[in-house]
Amino acid sequence: MHAFADGAERTVVIPRTEGPGETARFQVRRTGDRLRVTTDSPHPWRLRIGGPDGPLHVSPAGTGEAEVPYPA
Repeated sequence: MHAFADGAERTVVIPRTEGPGETARFQVRRTGDRLRVTTDSPHPWRLRIGGPDGPLHVSPAGTGEAEVPYPA
């Protein structure tokens, strides 16, 4: 499991499947025992914490911001 330090912030860009550009951009920031995710994605999205067997957080379409426990 890769540790995500308190105060760390990462940007994840999802590229388009056809042509240049991006489909969505996610900003993830850890504060204490919480992760805050913000995105411009109009689509449903999922966040798995702690590797392939870790807990899965599912957000419906239009969810621009969510907080999840860390570690989950």
